[in-house]
Amino acid sequence: MKNNRFQNILVLSFIGFSVIVIAIVVSMTLKNNRELHEILEGSIRSQLISTSIAARGILDADRFDSYNQKSDTEDDADFYFKTLGELRELQKQVGAEYIYALKYIDGKYRFIFDTDEEEDTRFEEYDLSTVHERAFLGEESAGIMNVIDEYGSFNTGAVPIIRNGKTIGIICTDIMDVFVHDSNAAALRNAAALVVTLAVILAAMAVIMALLLRFIRKVQDKLFRMASYDVLTGLPNRQYLMSYLPTMAERALKKQAPFAFLLIDLDNFKRVNDSAGHDAGDELLRHIAAYLDDTHKAGKSFRPQAGALNVSARIGGDEFVQIVPNVKSEIEAEAVAKKLLENFHTAALDRYVEKYQVGMSVGVALFPYHTENFNVLIKYADVAMYHAKRKGKNTFFIYSDEMNQMDDSEQPENSTTGRRKNRSK
Repeated sequence: MKNNRFQNILVLSFIGFSVIVIAIVVSMTLKNNRELHEILEGSIRSQLISTSIAARGILDADRFDSYNQKSDTEDDADFYFKTLGELRELQKQVGAEYIYALKYIDGKYRFIFDTDEEEDTRFEEYDLSTVHERAFLGEESAGIMNVIDEYGSFNTGAVPIIRNGKTIGIICTDIMDVFVHDSNAAALRNAAALVVTLAVILAAMAVIMALLLRFIRKVQDKLFRMASYDVLTGLPNRQYLMSYLPTMAERALKKQAPFAFLLIDLDNFKRVNDSAGHDAGDELLRHIAAYLDDTHKAGKSFRPQAGALNVSARIGGDEFVQIVPNVKSEIEAEAVAKKLLENFHTAALDRYVEKYQVGMSVGVALFPYHTENFNVLIKYADVAMYHAKRKGKNTFFIYSDEMNQMDDSEQPENSTTGRRKNRSK
């Protein structure tokens, strides 16, 4: 029972350990992902701003300030388109989607330069984002997933274009918002894969541990059986009986559940060994054991089944113990002992009984009627059993205090205290 409790604690501890390990791994993975995400965002911001600064270096601030309508760029077409070409080359070099310059004209923000080759956006109106607004205020600014329009989601960086200490516009860089998104998706996939892998490893460890525990339990059961059960009959042995009696006595006192302790010694068993051999003697002992424990189970407790005398043990060569629960008085004990002897003459035992006069001498002591000490209880049953031996064998006696004081010759033939019932052949 202690081993089972230990194994249950071990299993629960392993489950708790597994949950904690997975939680720690998930927590650390998420933390690492957040840190990597922040590093990636910082790297993208730096790239956006540095690209925008490089693009600003391509522009001529004086010419940019002079472009207030489309015709101005057409009048300065050579320089304008040369600058636009350089911006497009920079765009390709850094892998940006767009590089563009904005200017505030007539109360609206408009494109001056735009590297989009599919359409001409010169002086078209543009709705600013927070990044653009900060740049118009003179700050270098960048944002992750900042701009979302019909073309997709973009990361944007912007820097002011300064002329004579005044912000005359901004130049911006857009890159598609794929890096952070892909990074997050990859991080989640990696975290999920790590958790699944860890769960599989822990599950494999759990299976191995379960198999080991099962093997250990089998070994423990085997060792327990070897130490606690009689090899010949399969009944509990003296060692197990003595380890069990304190528990049974404590339970009987606590729950007011008395029991009878029957000490049984076979009569004339030596004749069987001497005449028929030890194999016949062993066979007889097995039959006796099956009779005393009619379920013949090798269970690990002495729990009796209703109506069955199956709380039994072999404590010596031809000595057995029978424990019968719920026996409250000597009258009930007498009925139990009588039934035990009457049923002894079964078909399986007839040839031994008739040929070798095999019988049973039974001593009975009641708990807690005679004593509340289980060691004394065994002694009382032993005293009663020897009275049965001396008074003709194949009979029973219930213990009485007078047995310790009387000599055999002084014991009355029909003593009420002894409740002797002679069944000699």
